[in-house]
Amino acid sequence: MRAVYLIASLTLKETLRRRLWIASLLASLAVVGFVFVAKLGASVRPNDPIVQSVVPRITLILGLDVVKFFGSVMAMTLASGAIALEIERGMLYAILYKPVHRYQVVLGKWIGVLVFALVNTLFWTVLLYVSVRVMMGKSYLETWRAPLVVLLYPILFGTLTLFFSTFASVGLTIALSIIAAGVAWSEKPMREFGIVFDIDTLLNVANNVRWFVPMNHLRRWVLEEMMVIVPERMLASQRFQAFESPPRGWEIGYVFGYIAVVLALAMLVFGKRDV
Repeated sequence: MRAVYLIASLTLKETLRRRLWIASLLASLAVVGFVFVAKLGASVRPNDPIVQSVVPRITLILGLDVVKFFGSVMAMTLASGAIALEIERGMLYAILYKPVHRYQVVLGKWIGVLVFALVNTLFWTVLLYVSVRVMMGKSYLETWRAPLVVLLYPILFGTLTLFFSTFASVGLTIALSIIAAGVAWSEKPMREFGIVFDIDTLLNVANNVRWFVPMNHLRRWVLEEMMVIVPERMLASQRFQAFESPPRGWEIGYVFGYIAVVLALAMLVFGKRDV
């Protein structure tokens, strides 16, 4: 485990050396700016109780989407070069020639990448809740479980990108990661179009797509935990009821299993790679 710890710490140091904290700072400003803009919009109708009640809720729900996006992109950015870039630069050979198992290299890189991504994602989430409280005077602490599910986004996409990095170049790794994210995102619109236009083919494709990259399993769990603050009008709408079916208990387990299998494949593939 000492080798894993050393590789993880070196990965973190390399991340800081690349000044990715600047991107973290800009994302933090974007989160605060998002809440500020929503506050300005609500201030146009200060005496409307519906606006004052609904806007903070929607801001928090959409704000978590922003945090999910930033956290996933951060993890994908770090993981895309964690192995592939160091192989291309010849930096990884110094580690591989030492008495270090290759699975330890993958595990150390995985931990180093995700520690940085998770710390940032957690910080942005706390910043979002604090900003809503300070600017809008609303606290929604009853939704505390939703941010825990949000933390799985960078783990999911960081692990998948690291797997691509074990056998592909940096450019191809980034391309494959974007394709995977696009496939995952496409499930929701395909399902909505399939329901609206009664196209069974789209519904079947959407049902199969969700197994390849289970992002929407997480999305539905986040929404489930946020249900206590979803505006009543939205809950009552037929569109919401049709498109947003409640998640099942085994789905979150599938995500954990998916992550474990992809990480194991990354170790296996890198162990067989000729570098």
